Amino acid sequence: MEGESDVYTMTDLEQVKVLADPLRVRILEALCGHDRTTKQVAEVLGEKPTRLYHHVEALERVGLIRLVDTRQVRGTVEKYYSAIAKMFRADPRLFQTADETGATDAIGEVVDTMMSQTTRDLQRLIDSGHDLSGNDDAVLSYIELRGTEEDLREVRDTVMSLLEQVERNCCREDLPEDARRFRLTLALFPLDP
Repeated sequence: MEGESDVYTMTDLEQVKVLADPLRVRILEALCGHDRTTKQVAEVLGEKPTRLYHHVEALERVGLIRLVDTRQVRGTVEKYYSAIAKMFRADPRLFQTADETGATDAIGEVVDTMMSQTTRDLQRLIDSGHDLSGNDDAVLSYIELRGTEEDLREVRDTVMSLLEQVERNCCREDLPEDARRFRLTLALFPLDP
């Protein structure tokens, strides 16, 4: 998609709030790298188009998707949208000022959406008969890290470096349409305030 960047950092709290809705996250994913109408997105997601229109409008209003084309078809105008990037991040400064800006609830809702979507995706995979035990396809880990400030800073730097490498390798434009899709959900945060 022309004009689409790889990573977009959200600095606006309204953008974060819009993504607190799991359906909006799914719509955004369906528009990453694809120009689609709301009806086409509905088909991809297995939803009714009428359920998506106000969500698409909300994503466009905050600038996470944009109108890229319109086509006249049998007396109606089809609007094609695309995500403005392939991946989205929240600016860490939104977390630093959460109490001052009232962002705490919005950030909590987005985290809940991310974790709930991960749970649903894993459950759907298991329900489909996929065996995750001993499978080279999946990694599931939940650990508590302990270390000095320097140790933990090194872990954070390693994680960020790994994420950048994954983004470079797995979010290229030259990947085939039928490339395998994986979800990576990652949270690294201090347990002691």
